[in-house]
Amino acid sequence: MNPHEIGCFIARCRKAKALTQAQLAQQLGVSDKTISRWERGKTMPDLSLYEALCEALDVQISELLYAKKMTDEDKQKQGERSAFYLLKTKAQFETLEIFTEVLIVIGIIISITFTKVLADTQIEMLITMVCGFFVWGFGIMLRIKIRKAMKEMES
Repeated sequence: MNPHEIGCFIARCRKAKALTQAQLAQQLGVSDKTISRWERGKTMPDLSLYEALCEALDVQISELLYAKKMTDEDKQKQGERSAFYLLKTKAQFETLEIFTEVLIVIGIIISITFTKVLADTQIEMLITMVCGFFVWGFGIMLRIKIRKAMKEMES
């Protein structure tokens, strides 16, 4: 995603629709200066505006992101690449899930076993338990975020 190329594409599409920057800005609920910054490649549109921007310019999101009009064949190829990317990403998430399970187990081992074996004083026990709970909690938090991301990816 090259902001400059996307900006030029937005400008071309806007002009092809015979819209001024002010008219496009009004449709999207942004300022004409914002449109100007997009078209010069200084900033990118907010993700929440992509759907409305594409509708206003009569382009698909893939065309906007690749900054070019696409043929049906191009769209099909891009769809296949996107599907492959999703499968690859899902596999990476599954690998991270295994890592989170390991973190949780290590945290439990530190909290329970090491506290009894290594800690001689109350302070050492407390420090060991806090470290174990931190690792355990981090593993759980990471696992929740991974599962949430996988659900969002699937929907």
